[in-house]
Amino acid sequence: MSKDYNAVKMHTRLSVVSPNVAFPDKILPSTGTVSDSESSDALIEENDTTYVMDRAYPSKKNLMDWQKREISFVVRIKKNLRLYTLQEFKPTHPSVIHDAKVLYGLSEIPIRYIEFLDEKGRSYRILTTRFDLTDLQVMEIYRNRWIIELFFKWIKQHLKLTKIWSTKPQGIWNQMFLALIAFGLSLIIKLQSGSTKTPWEFFRLLQTFLFHTVSSFYKELHRKKKRKSKGRQKVPIPLPKVMPSFGTVAMVKEKIKN
Repeated sequence: MSKDYNAVKMHTRLSVVSPNVAFPDKILPSTGTVSDSESSDALIEENDTTYVMDRAYPSKKNLMDWQKREISFVVRIKKNLRLYTLQEFKPTHPSVIHDAKVLYGLSEIPIRYIEFLDEKGRSYRILTTRFDLTDLQVMEIYRNRWIIELFFKWIKQHLKLTKIWSTKPQGIWNQMFLALIAFGLSLIIKLQSGSTKTPWEFFRLLQTFLFHTVSSFYKELHRKKKRKSKGRQKVPIPLPKVMPSFGTVAMVKEKIKN
């Protein structure tokens, strides 16, 4: 952005409403000096949902605050957070190493601790308030946190978010909100139309027909694909080789066979 190194962040709360539908319902633009844990107060507001977060968000202070506010969460913690076991539970899945009721720091409210291994043997330490779920369900919930990484990848690739229009702070914040508005509008139209196209295929078609009529857009959206394959074809019978006629004006020398 300038001769000196500068960075901005887009702290994002992504709502997952179904296996195939997720949308950002709130963002907090900030300079690169604002940590993820500092932004959590603006993003974690409701207590009727379960928040899934990486290990950059749950500091001791944040964890205790969320428990007091009865916020449901599934979060990954760092290795340096010391835990005190109150009760051990028997794991129901071979990938789960530990499932226990624990305390941490100065907290007096028990919390659930689950540790599991992925396919490559990497360890994940999870704290959650969800005692009502099985260890497998908690593990799957955290694994699905990868949805937000796919969301950011899509945004950067298709909405040109990394190419800035302005070096002024307000211009950069506006670009973030405009990019997400474009994503949201595209998703709404996609759901209303019942399209089975991928988000990128739908968004590209929407861009193409932006200045055309709505009827032409829907006609193209539901146009049946032409059959590319010609079906099963007969194998052609090879024709016998015939010596070509060289005529009388050229000098021809037959190849010598070894």
